[in-house]
Amino acid sequence: MEKLVREILPDGVRESFDAIVEQKILGASRHISMIGEMFEEIARRGAEEKRQTGQVIGEIKQVADYFISTRGEASQAVANAIRIMIQGIDNYAAMEIDEAAKEIIHTKDDYRRKAAEDVSQCVKFGVTLAKDMKNIFVYDYSSTVEKFLRGLSENGHEYNVLVAESRVIDGGKPFVKACREAGHHVKFIPEASMMYYIKECDAVFMGAETFYPDGTGFNTTGSDIVGLLCKYFDIPLYFITPMIKLDVRPAFGGKKNLVFQNLERKLSEGWTSDEAAEDIDFITPELVGVKPEFIHAFITEKGIIPSGQMYEISMDYSRKLRGE
Repeated sequence: MEKLVREILPDGVRESFDAIVEQKILGASRHISMIGEMFEEIARRGAEEKRQTGQVIGEIKQVADYFISTRGEASQAVANAIRIMIQGIDNYAAMEIDEAAKEIIHTKDDYRRKAAEDVSQCVKFGVTLAKDMKNIFVYDYSSTVEKFLRGLSENGHEYNVLVAESRVIDGGKPFVKACREAGHHVKFIPEASMMYYIKECDAVFMGAETFYPDGTGFNTTGSDIVGLLCKYFDIPLYFITPMIKLDVRPAFGGKKNLVFQNLERKLSEGWTSDEAAEDIDFITPELVGVKPEFIHAFITEKGIIPSGQMYEISMDYSRKLRGE
């Protein structure tokens, strides 16, 4: 399936496809943007080559289905966003390809504008919340959290930002550049020393790959440990996330299937030949859930919402997402 979908894509976006599949680029928001670019390039190619409208629609839907079943399984935001970006696409089947391509790109661009506005609002609330803080801790990688870190410069003072190595996907490393450029003092630590340092912080911030209406937040493996530490030391843990990352399935009896990775290459790098890894199990979950009792609040475009109060807001958002 992966090879087939890759071959569908125009040459110019195959590198983006590889970057997502091979996790060279991280963050659900960035992946959504890249997938949207794939849809646009398929539509543009169709118009330039005068392909049949039905063929172009079919190609976009194949790419959409692939990412919903793969990347979307790890992050519901990806699945939600893809469905919005291709909403009504079958209605274009009777159009000439030039007209259909314009509609496809317009729908995608509408989503992108609204998504950018939502993230900007999340960041604004987070920056205001952190105005009087000095020491903050961030875990894993999230483009929304990166924007928050850059936005903190608006508060007019330097922050001490503790960045933990997120070894499963090297999720802490991308924050370092953003923090430096924003003028923060950065301390980069291994995950194993989180307990020693987290108690010195005013708050902890992380993004969410997905969250449930009950206030459970999913993020890269290790996030659950961060949650436990925050509760133990009474440090507030905030998930900064737009509402698009909502996974409403548990409200109707469904659940999220965890995605697992084989970390043999990463964990056995540098092993000598007499330490062969062939018979060792390196499988570990990519994402884990952090229970609502460990999360102080979610910082969303709708405001800073205590984890225990997410349900009604989430269900209302879900209804609007479905057009009800």
